[in-house]
Amino acid sequence: MHGESAAQLESGFSNGLGTKRFKVEDPEFDVTAMVDLVSLMNIYFLVSWVMAMANEVDLPAAKHCVAGDPETSVMVIVKKGDERGSTVVIGEDGDGEVLTDRAIILQKVTEAVKAGAKDAKPKDTLLIKAEKEVPLKDISHIASAASSTEGIKLRLAVLEKDK
Repeated sequence: MHGESAAQLESGFSNGLGTKRFKVEDPEFDVTAMVDLVSLMNIYFLVSWVMAMANEVDLPAAKHCVAGDPETSVMVIVKKGDERGSTVVIGEDGDGEVLTDRAIILQKVTEAVKAGAKDAKPKDTLLIKAEKEVPLKDISHIASAASSTEGIKLRLAVLEKDK
């Protein structure tokens, strides 16, 4: 210590060529803003996920519409199935084959629409009759399969109310 007093060592000053001593403060990090941001992101993703998983859409009742003509329409009847998906029957009054596999349903709907367009009396409309419990995504897949044919119109059957 060569002549340095204890007071000089504590203060950090020295009278020689030695280094000065500085007090080092511990760094502080405020995580409040990060916690708020993560909470908001969790809420956003939770709400988005719930909305994306909601299959049920309450569509308003039709007030002004014209009934579809069965003679110029290819009919597809969609009923609620099990957890694998809906059941589909192509043809009037459910007299066709019951289909459950999505790939086969899309193939058969495409074939029926193309065959209907080539008939002597062309069928230019796809009429989908669906139960209320059928998820909208199943109807959307059927409609997209029919869209491969040029000039096809899409109609969804609605529940008529008694007056």
